[in-house]
Amino acid sequence: MEDNDGLVLNLAPASEQPSRLVITKPLPKGGRWKERMEQRRKIRAEMSRARLQARKAKGEKEQKDRSAKGVSKEQQEQQEQVDQVLAEISASSKGKKVNISQELSKTSLSQQAGKQIVSSLFTRNPDIPTLARTTDSENRVTSNAVLDTSSFKGIGIHADMVEYLESRMEISKPTAIQQNAIPVLTNKSVQDALAVDDGNDAFDIEQTISIEHDVFIQAATGSGKTLSYLLPIFHRLIQATAQASSGPPPSRSLGTFAIVLTPTRELAQQVLETAQQLSKSAGKLSNWIVPGIVIGGDKKQSEKGRLRKGVTVLACTPGRLLDHLENTQSFFVDHLRWLVLDEADRLLELGFEETLSKILLLLDEKAKRRTRVLGHRSVATSLELPKRRINILCSATLRDNVRRLANESLHDPKFINATRVYDSADQAVAASEDGGYTRDPEESDTDDNEEQENMDDQMDVDGKDNQFSLPSQLEQKAVVIPAKLRLVTLVAQLRNTFRKNPASKVIVFLLCKDSVDFMFYLLSHGGLAPELDDGQAQAADLFQELENSDGLDKKAYDMQKQGSDKAAGPTLNDEDISLESSVVSGVDLYRLHGSMPQKRRTETFLAFSKARRASVLFTTDVASRGLDLPNVSSIIQFDPPSDIESYLHRVGRTARLGRAGEAVLFLLPSESKYLDLLEEKGLRPDDESMESVLKLMAKHEGARKGVEWQLRAGEVQAKLERFVISNSTGSRLAKQAYLSSIRAYATHITAERHIFHVKYLHFGHLAKSFALRETPNQVAQGKGNNSKAEDVKKENKEKREKELALKKKPTFKRGNDISEFAVGDISAYYGPRVKRTKDD
Repeated sequence: MEDNDGLVLNLAPASEQPSRLVITKPLPKGGRWKERMEQRRKIRAEMSRARLQARKAKGEKEQKDRSAKGVSKEQQEQQEQVDQVLAEISASSKGKKVNISQELSKTSLSQQAGKQIVSSLFTRNPDIPTLARTTDSENRVTSNAVLDTSSFKGIGIHADMVEYLESRMEISKPTAIQQNAIPVLTNKSVQDALAVDDGNDAFDIEQTISIEHDVFIQAATGSGKTLSYLLPIFHRLIQATAQASSGPPPSRSLGTFAIVLTPTRELAQQVLETAQQLSKSAGKLSNWIVPGIVIGGDKKQSEKGRLRKGVTVLACTPGRLLDHLENTQSFFVDHLRWLVLDEADRLLELGFEETLSKILLLLDEKAKRRTRVLGHRSVATSLELPKRRINILCSATLRDNVRRLANESLHDPKFINATRVYDSADQAVAASEDGGYTRDPEESDTDDNEEQENMDDQMDVDGKDNQFSLPSQLEQKAVVIPAKLRLVTLVAQLRNTFRKNPASKVIVFLLCKDSVDFMFYLLSHGGLAPELDDGQAQAADLFQELENSDGLDKKAYDMQKQGSDKAAGPTLNDEDISLESSVVSGVDLYRLHGSMPQKRRTETFLAFSKARRASVLFTTDVASRGLDLPNVSSIIQFDPPSDIESYLHRVGRTARLGRAGEAVLFLLPSESKYLDLLEEKGLRPDDESMESVLKLMAKHEGARKGVEWQLRAGEVQAKLERFVISNSTGSRLAKQAYLSSIRAYATHITAERHIFHVKYLHFGHLAKSFALRETPNQVAQGKGNNSKAEDVKKENKEKREKELALKKKPTFKRGNDISEFAVGDISAYYGPRVKRTKDD
């Protein structure tokens, strides 16, 4: 073969350069494939050296021209963008003469199907709308901070428990909701209303029952609601133990006294941990109080063993509780005194309404079979305990379905929020509408029921039944980001957060489990890709295009593809609880979603809760409700929530119990109207620009002024893209996450569909947010790593071909044996077939 590779570059000076850039690069033909590969490598090296020399000469000349003519920075930035587009056009020309003006007039290089495109992050992005900034973010005062005007001792909590709360749990004073709820649930007025210590063991049971009230607790997330019902339960159990003077000694064999129902397994695990701490608060008096848990995903046989021994305070999920009530004979609930429905609104949203009705019915039937004992000297019959089951509902809202459940399950309820205690739900709703003022029924001549019906109708029409509230020390931010820049902005936000506070804990919310797996894997291993200079990076991209060209032998392409798969690097291991990030240094990464095995979910939840160093948890909405994850300083919503309530619960994972917190919401330009919906609910976040996030990252990483922050962002994006290209696991996860995120995007509620609609998405730009360079058409067809879909299509095609071949195959009727000397068509020897009859 000739040594001349035929490479001709037009590198005339800018003053003599015509408006056409001509690159002639004929592909080698003939010979063995190894020789052609060697020639291509030579071409690649020559082109790289030529570009570097041209860039160097051009830079020197431009520097002289700028010093002589004084070129502005804006003009320099525009010229750099044009040069980048020219480089992409020249890399994709493949020996053809290219008309620059025609190429620049085309829509987008990313629309060329079947090619790996390295597109710019800062070109062809939609305009970011100008949003009015809020100005009330300064001088924030904590709205859910603990109160200094009262104490647990003043409320009447047992002295040993108060000491334990202060020394072990570092809780010295109650929050507002605890101050209002605990006195009602401890029922201190029982002994005051009844003169029980008169030397007679008999007492008026009906009078005692009438004093007990069921309770509805309406509390914002992070206000200490779990302790609001657990502290009274443990306090009264300990008081009953201390005052018991007859009967058998208290033990776990007495069965279950309290059941706490939660919508998720993680929340049940959290309730269990809090109960286990409180069970140690009174020493010997609380030794017999044993917390336990029954949830889906665990072995049912081991749960039966725990219930047989006895569980005093039980945390559970509805489905598994109903199963044990129906099928576990050793589940003893004759002494049940409390039933707590935590996150009642979420229980109804998840479709547990029928299950809850069955649970309440079974518990009522068991309660009717119990016999009343007219003594109060033992633990089970002590006056310190309620004489009937107390139902407690906890919810952040007072929606119609929640109020209907409250009416069905609560007896003579008290409605409690952070401001006061109400005797009915109507008073609570009226007070929230009137800013805390409760109207006296005698002040109006209108019928209360008619007024309430009108209010309910208005709620259904407008959909504004509640004005949500958040802690005022929570700093909310909204960042409007073009789709191509979402991934690099997430990396920048994480780096900025941990640089400000190295011991932070961050939760990143995504819409689907595939996105959780991909982000966990990418930020764990994405920084391991080798750093390439500009020449090497462009050469690698050129070689990728040569791979996709028709000039490369299929055998050679397959051999190289197999080699790249063998060196694919790390894989996603389901056994990994946490991994150290290679993209954000010094940070441990966790993941949590509903498709993980229950054992792994529990281990992940506990590990992240107890982590002492910087940590990031990638999760779906499974972690958005009720979980109290300690020391979470920041929430990042990479994907917007599916409804307003999910937004409320997501951001509620931080700024708890008076601590400061930050919640950042990522939005596309087409989604900016979502801020208006948040403003209607009183949840409007402050505005933050995408440029400020990227500039802050670049500033701390040594970038100077000008456009270097854009170059730094491009480097981060390119590194992640090269990792996904070179790693088969990363490529597979990226494509799965891309497709799943589009499907999940369509799950937004109908009321928000005018904002979140698939037709507003730019699929090519969205692919870059998953570090993909393929066109959406390639990904949707399952090319590359989606081998399972290809195998299924191939099997179906082969099956159809076999069925068609069987239909076309001629069939012959069976006839008599014919002589081997016969000639002609065998069908001529067939006689008429006569059906046999019974006579034959």
